[in-house]
Amino acid sequence: MKILNEERKHFSATQLTTYLSCPLKYYFQYELQLPWRSVPSAVAFGDSVHKSVSFMNNSLMNGNPVSQDDLIGTFNKEWATNIETNHIEWRNPDESGDLLVKGTALLEIYYQKFRTFRPRGVEMEFRLPLLDPASGLFIESRDLVGKMDSVSEAGTILEIKTSSKKPSQLDTDVNLQLTMYSFAYRMLYGTPERQILVAVMVKAKEPHLQIIKTQRCEKDYTMLLHLIARVIACIDKGLFYPNQLNPWSCRYCEYIAECEKEWPL
Repeated sequence: MKILNEERKHFSATQLTTYLSCPLKYYFQYELQLPWRSVPSAVAFGDSVHKSVSFMNNSLMNGNPVSQDDLIGTFNKEWATNIETNHIEWRNPDESGDLLVKGTALLEIYYQKFRTFRPRGVEMEFRLPLLDPASGLFIESRDLVGKMDSVSEAGTILEIKTSSKKPSQLDTDVNLQLTMYSFAYRMLYGTPERQILVAVMVKAKEPHLQIIKTQRCEKDYTMLLHLIARVIACIDKGLFYPNQLNPWSCRYCEYIAECEKEWPL
């Protein structure tokens, strides 16, 4: 999340996971703020899906639900806009059309599953103090920021994901972004959420929607905030180095050219 003209620095789930996956990538993206040379097709697809779901959820929240055809039409427009305005890195020559077909199928499934969903908030932005009431930890230098896809009137946090493979329950249970959203919900509303639902749109050969339930507790918030404190300490000390444990991530990294110049590989 980019915030212009802010008086205090911020820290987000994306910043946290970027640093943990590769501190040098964090340096290029957030310290130097270098633009991406190209947009990965998965990122463009996820952006188009999220904007389409947001369109549907806003209509549900406003009491004027759109039709399935309206949802698919919105996705077609968002996908076309992404292709026209971004230099997208395709993995094969047919991927653009393939993702259009899969996105349509996935959103049709999503519509049938969530057409009665009742949001109380959509694309909910928050800015909160980095404070752990349980341990007393307070990170004064930054605020915690983020944006939840939607929160229902019944107290469910609904997060939308797109993926090429089916995620595991364990992956969902330890997901740091979801921990951050649960923490934010309790700070904003003063009560625990009823549940966290992750709707994963799996763009496999046979596209399907996977719904995963998860929950968080005070221990998870303490772990998250202490982890954030240590990561911020490393950033403030200028500790930026490449993570070469996952060569596939390096291969498709948006900053591979800068990395090769900055770091002798």
